Amino acid sequence: MNDPSWPHEFPVLVDGRVDEGLVVLSRSGTIEGRTTGSRLRCRSLGCPGWFIGVRWETGQMMYPCSEGWCYDPSTEMIRITGGGEISARVVSPAPAGLPPLPREKWPTRDELRRGRGWRVQPAGVTVR
Repeated sequence: MNDPSWPHEFPVLVDGRVDEGLVVLSRSGTIEGRTTGSRLRCRSLGCPGWFIGVRWETGQMMYPCSEGWCYDPSTEMIRITGGGEISARVVSPAPAGLPPLPREKWPTRDELRRGRGWRVQPAGVTVR
């Protein structure tokens, strides 16, 4: 990947997607998500970032921008670092994206495992 705006240490598949099932942690580290494999340029005007698809354990599907997350190649995990708790929305004005749903509205782990991102279990990750 020769695009300077894409995190150079984050691997991209031959077809331009990212691995499905990589763990994503919210800003506080209390909410877990998984990558769905999708990747596309951020649609905010003037933003050099990239969206990745993330299905959160809340059941919400979001496309956090790389301007608000970082990738750790040693753990192969992504952490939201800017914007909202799970949105990583940093270019748009407040509010910083949608907040997480209340816990009582979250799907079960069995329901999550039927969809993209959660159907793949990354190596070394213990499923709660």
